[in-house]
Amino acid sequence: MGIFKYTKGEKEILKVAKMNQDMSKEITESMAGTRSDADSAIAESEALLRSLGMGKKVDAAKQESKKAADSTSFTFKPEIASWENLVNEANSKYPEELALEDLLSPAEIASAFQEADEINEEFSRKTGIINKTDLIFLAIATALQIAKALIYPYIAQQFGYGKKVDPSSRHDHKYFDKQHRKDADKFREKHQKNNSNGKWINFLYQSVPYDAIKGSKDVLGNGLNGNDHRLKTLGHDPVLGWIFGTANILTDTITFNTFQTCRVARNPLHITPVSVDPVSFLTETIQMIKADRMNLPAAIFSEAIHMKSDVFTKRGLPVPVLSTFNESFATELYNSQYDALCFSRDLGFVAGSAGISILFDIIIGLVHHIFFDPNKDDKKLYEVRTRKILLISNIIASSSSVIAACITSNPKQLDIGGLLTTVAHLFFDLRFIAKIKKEFVETEIQKRLQVEIDNLDELYNAMLK
Repeated sequence: MGIFKYTKGEKEILKVAKMNQDMSKEITESMAGTRSDADSAIAESEALLRSLGMGKKVDAAKQESKKAADSTSFTFKPEIASWENLVNEANSKYPEELALEDLLSPAEIASAFQEADEINEEFSRKTGIINKTDLIFLAIATALQIAKALIYPYIAQQFGYGKKVDPSSRHDHKYFDKQHRKDADKFREKHQKNNSNGKWINFLYQSVPYDAIKGSKDVLGNGLNGNDHRLKTLGHDPVLGWIFGTANILTDTITFNTFQTCRVARNPLHITPVSVDPVSFLTETIQMIKADRMNLPAAIFSEAIHMKSDVFTKRGLPVPVLSTFNESFATELYNSQYDALCFSRDLGFVAGSAGISILFDIIIGLVHHIFFDPNKDDKKLYEVRTRKILLISNIIASSSSVIAACITSNPKQLDIGGLLTTVAHLFFDLRFIAKIKKEFVETEIQKRLQVEIDNLDELYNAMLK
């Protein structure tokens, strides 16, 4: 099959091209023989006529023939078959798979590779940042990003980055009970005027089902307790809780971090061994939402005020989502007083770092575009140069951050926001550069192909005159 891999469409093109190549070769060879025989016959006739003293008439006849040929135009225009018919004909003629080596000689393939290398070199030359202006921008961008990567984590630590919660600063559940009821009363009074009484009122005041602990040992084997029930129930997850916790309230169920859902019974509140499959869980949730237009708002409100009360308790809420795929690590963090509030605070620092990196990128990009000269540069190729400057500067800065964290053995020195920005650059900028390079190569090939097409058109038009 050769050195290349081909798509179905490319295989079809190869067969059609091979068929045309073989047909052209047959026609050329056939015409060459016919032309040779005709030329020999004409030469013999001409020699005979000249030997009979008819040379002047022969010359006159040749001149008249030339004039007639020059004034004659061909009206024949070949009928072009459909591509489908060409493919079918080619498949019947060549049932086996073909490769470029079946159409081109080693010299022709080598010439094609050389031409491709020339085009790639041309792209590299036009998008290279080895000129003085681009190198200055690269130096400035790199200096800014490195300075931020090394200084920002230190500043963030001064404001509590990476620190755990102080339990003494938190409150017990009882602290929020009165406020919880006040909020529920306000919600009920606001909506009860225009809505009939229903189950939605119970959602406001009754305990949320995912607070149940009793009966968990029969379901999980290792029962829940006051210290870990928030970690192992999705209703307490700061992110997933808005979905699963709300659904649990609507259906009186509890969903664990394994995504297993069980029924919850009340009076007293306890977990039953009755499992609810995901489809039934979703169906029941939708049915409850449709049963009363107030059910969903009330369930969401109940989820909100429960999270509000839990987030500031001594144990707090766990780090979002982590327990669903790495329970041991989530447990370690949670037991060491690193909770959702700590995570939210640190996430803010990470976002701030990423924001500063992006701001530097925007400034460098905008200023670099000021130097764009439409008379000298292609806009897209100039954009590639800009992207290269930003990509390289971010890679160097992130590398310096990793090295600093390794040298100091302090993971807090790692500029995570800068790393995320660098990853984004690697993903988007490399894709952009590849896209522009593909367009450039295709354009250059099209230009060279157009020269050949123009030559063929000139030859064809000359034949029709």
